[in-house]
Amino acid sequence: MPPALRLALVALLAWAAPAAQRKETLIYSRFDVDPGEWRYFEFPAKAGEARLDVRFEVLSPKNAPGVRVAVLREGEFRRFRDNQPHQQVRTTTYRREGSLRTRLEEPGGYVVLIDNRQGERRRCRVDLEVTLTTGPDPETLPVRYASPQKRLIVVAASLFGFGVITGWAGRALWRTSRRPETPRPLEWS
Repeated sequence: MPPALRLALVALLAWAAPAAQRKETLIYSRFDVDPGEWRYFEFPAKAGEARLDVRFEVLSPKNAPGVRVAVLREGEFRRFRDNQPHQQVRTTTYRREGSLRTRLEEPGGYVVLIDNRQGERRRCRVDLEVTLTTGPDPETLPVRYASPQKRLIVVAASLFGFGVITGWAGRALWRTSRRPETPRPLEWS
């Protein structure tokens, strides 16, 4: 590959990299929550406009009413822990399985809370997966179309690239077909 083409490819990738999404699994765990208790996991959200996806399932006991999952900011979690009024970013009802999706508008510390305080007298085994996605959200990006001038540039560059590749391959085939054929020795049976 010619050096100029390599440089153009690297420049294109460097230009597109900041717009890429980054998906990170923060928690993938199976654990027990005692009756009347709750467990929590802290994590930082370093970028604004991050999206949090929490999936959970109560594995045992089979007849448990379930757990409640909530997402709180770090300060609100301290208020929760001190039995003071607090606000949650997002919460579910008590259920055996489900998912919770929310946007984390501001960077900072957050907590995922798993609550087993709904009068259940048995320990719950919970399977939990928490994923944080940063970068542009394809569902909310505005749809934009290129101007006629930009479309012309893209089509011309594509045709030029196709022509270069076709010319290079054609030249290689032409050289191969123009080589004199070496005579094979006669085989006597």
